[in-house]
Amino acid sequence: MILLRFSLLPLLSLLLIAALLSTGCWAMDPRFELDPAQVQKKSIHTDGPKKPARRASRRSAKTQRGVLALHKHAVEKEQPGSVLQLAAAGSPAAPDQQQIRVFWDKLVPAGMSAPQPLIFKSEVFDLAIDPTRYPLLKAADGRTLLLDTGGTLPPLVRTLIQEKDPGIRIITASPADGRRFLGELLASGGFYSVEEQPVMTFGKDPQLKVRSDFKVEQSAESVMRNEVMLISAARQGYPLRLTEYLKGQGVKLLEPFAEQSASPVPLRHRVVRTASHDPAQVIDLLLETLAAPAERNKRVELFKTAESGIGLSVAAERYFERGGRRYVVARFTGDPITYTLFRLLETKGYRVVILEPHDSFNTVASKLLSRMDLPSRYSTHQLMTGPGGQYSFEMSGFMLENTASDGGSVMLTDRPIESAMRELLYDHGYQVQER
Repeated sequence: MILLRFSLLPLLSLLLIAALLSTGCWAMDPRFELDPAQVQKKSIHTDGPKKPARRASRRSAKTQRGVLALHKHAVEKEQPGSVLQLAAAGSPAAPDQQQIRVFWDKLVPAGMSAPQPLIFKSEVFDLAIDPTRYPLLKAADGRTLLLDTGGTLPPLVRTLIQEKDPGIRIITASPADGRRFLGELLASGGFYSVEEQPVMTFGKDPQLKVRSDFKVEQSAESVMRNEVMLISAARQGYPLRLTEYLKGQGVKLLEPFAEQSASPVPLRHRVVRTASHDPAQVIDLLLETLAAPAERNKRVELFKTAESGIGLSVAAERYFERGGRRYVVARFTGDPITYTLFRLLETKGYRVVILEPHDSFNTVASKLLSRMDLPSRYSTHQLMTGPGGQYSFEMSGFMLENTASDGGSVMLTDRPIESAMRELLYDHGYQVQER
């Protein structure tokens, strides 16, 4: 039994060693793993005096040793040392890389020197990074950005770069995901402020809202110096007129991946704006917009002499008919008799709109439209919006849907509209008319 135990000990030891080797206890740190394609195994023969063939064959195992050498590009093989070349010379740049460089040149202040190629040399290794495959950008704070958009930079090389120059920031996101790529790039860009999903508002009523993916301020004085940057990762560009308007407001819009800008749409809607506060003029504007011809200063008969022996008529500032109904617009000055006559008109089937001297545009329009069974609420309406909510434009007034013969809408308002906003509305199918 004792002999059996001693005979099993060597076998158990071998099994234990095999189990240890099969586990990860001897695994190499992944940071120092090499790409097999970059490694070549070479045989180095030790020079020595020639021996007879029989004796030399016995010593061949002692005089030859396997050496791992980093594979060098053919152009670099004549250089001394081990040079790690990460891409073949002349490899074409990715389609988006040129767009990224043009975008970055617009974003980073001019006058900064271009980053130098990354070349590191030591007694142990020489490392060179191909700037064609791994572009370099200069950050706003002077640091260097290295773009590894394909994720092909080996972990060992990344570790060597960061150990040699900790100030180098490596960007690994791909431009295929534009928003994620720009987020990582801008976060490493050394700017004073980077805000995600900003919403910028221009004006109060009307009001233009512009949304983008990022807002960048290069310094604390960027707002005062008109150096605010809005950045969009969308493929659909903003309208050209909107870009020009933002530029006039001191905001620069950058779209590195935009393939085309929004095209104008055919005119279909109208925005009718009046600057008058006279109730009679407001009534005329509304009736003209609604294509309802009216008679001025008409006498509307309540009773006819031929019928009852009594003739009674009421003065109407405007009289019109629409949809088989009769409408009277009259002015009330506070006389209770006049008010009674207006009520008598209503008993005769007339729809009476009573105006008072201090009525505003909102009040006059609301009175007329309500009597005509049209939308009579003065409220804020959204006239246009960009794809994906990139921008929106809203203003207060009365919105009359499907008023035009082609199904277009009419917006009645008294709010002033600046010329740049009129052009933007025009591109979105709205014709602005001033009365």
